[in-house]
Amino acid sequence: MQQTRKYKTYNLHLKHIHLPEDQIFEGLVSIVLDHLLSRLKLQNKLQAKMPVAHEFAARSIIEGLYQVFGSRHKQCKFAVPTSDGAYGTKDHQLTEYSHTAVLRVIDALESLGWIERERGLKSKNGENIPTRLNAKGRLLQEFENTKYVWRKMGPKHQDVIVLKDFDPKTKSKVWCQFKDNNDIRRWKKNLQTYNSFITQNAICLSIDKHHLDEGLIAKMANDQYQLDSVFGGNKKKPRIFNYLHIQLRRIFSRGSFQKGGRFYGGWWQFIPSEYRRYITINGLPTVEVDYSELHPRMMYRDAGLPVPEGDLYDLGLGGKDYDKDIEPHKSKRKVIKTYINAMINDDRGNFKLNNRQIKTIGMNTAQLEELVIKRHPIIKAIKGKGHGLRYQFIDSQIAEKVMMKLLGQGIVSLPVHDSFICQEHHLPELQLAMSEAYEEVMGAVPQLKEPEVHMTDFEPVYYPSGQLDLTYLKNQSKDSQHDEFLSTFWKFLQKN
Repeated sequence: MQQTRKYKTYNLHLKHIHLPEDQIFEGLVSIVLDHLLSRLKLQNKLQAKMPVAHEFAARSIIEGLYQVFGSRHKQCKFAVPTSDGAYGTKDHQLTEYSHTAVLRVIDALESLGWIERERGLKSKNGENIPTRLNAKGRLLQEFENTKYVWRKMGPKHQDVIVLKDFDPKTKSKVWCQFKDNNDIRRWKKNLQTYNSFITQNAICLSIDKHHLDEGLIAKMANDQYQLDSVFGGNKKKPRIFNYLHIQLRRIFSRGSFQKGGRFYGGWWQFIPSEYRRYITINGLPTVEVDYSELHPRMMYRDAGLPVPEGDLYDLGLGGKDYDKDIEPHKSKRKVIKTYINAMINDDRGNFKLNNRQIKTIGMNTAQLEELVIKRHPIIKAIKGKGHGLRYQFIDSQIAEKVMMKLLGQGIVSLPVHDSFICQEHHLPELQLAMSEAYEEVMGAVPQLKEPEVHMTDFEPVYYPSGQLDLTYLKNQSKDSQHDEFLSTFWKFLQKN
């Protein structure tokens, strides 16, 4: 009897592979290409374009397998479509690759004993399950010898501006063709400049090996993993963790360049929010600053009404003792914040509290909605109308201004939609840039949250004499991905 396979996958897909500028696996690529040609036994010369296609496919697939190795989770595989329909010139296809070249490279890798291959198929419900690969043998040994190192990625210039729409028949998102105009050309140029800049920096987490493997990666690899924003199509699914995914795209929605437009693609956007406090930029601690109550304030601005005084997420549940930073008010406020923003952003208007949220807030969805409308009557008229996509376009304009203002000062800023992360000592510049950008777009003074304290697993420990315990610090960071990643970054800077 044939075994039933589970199709909940945890894959890094070929379409997400972006090549670095270095060629540290060039020797392996050469071996694969030589083996590929020996297996073909061609009587005539290859077409002129095929050697280039073979090399590009070999480099990309080996790079993909290396990045899967770097994800540090055994369930993670490298997904490579092998059906002819996955390759071509259409938006949903792999346009950069030759189908023939990809198949030849996979066959050569398997013949060398360098990969395990789980062949793709079509499931009973019609879903195309791609072929999944994993490194083994000499290839895996080479990866283990290399470890997980910082690499300067080639700047992403293609597809940095994406326009999507929703197909009501298939219930899926589709890519839209569009023509450039002055705005789109400016957005492209700015984002290409940003991507070129960010590739020169090392962004990682100041956490030890155990914290990374048993904490962050295990949590993200779970089938039930969900990003903090639980509305807007944020489904439960495992996520890849990869320090090399740092370049961004702007994604617009509903076939309109006035909806959406937020920046996506940075690995820091997909980790649990509590881990962002561990981010380092070039080895230095960072700080994150949020705009407070951004979309609710836009809602009032949109309606031409003054913003009410006080905390917009305070529904009067705490009485005179309400303090948003103290439990149980802190947890209740988080649920209220999620629900209010869902009412604004969820264009289907069917967001419901889950059991955990109901238990935290002590009421069901209908009861909470009644309290929200009592506090903010105007929200009743916009619930489920997709106003949030227009607000996202506005906050993406603000974000672009913040990023470009800081880039002009040589400061790296990492956007998380309505918040930004930068090196701790650049906090004054970040707050100023955020205030100026908000005033330029909104014509008002913003409310900025107080930044949270940076966290690290590598806190210095001192002897009673006051001397730093260097042995403890060295052992703590030994074999950590943070240490491996940064040490290769410093070596690169010294050489260049």
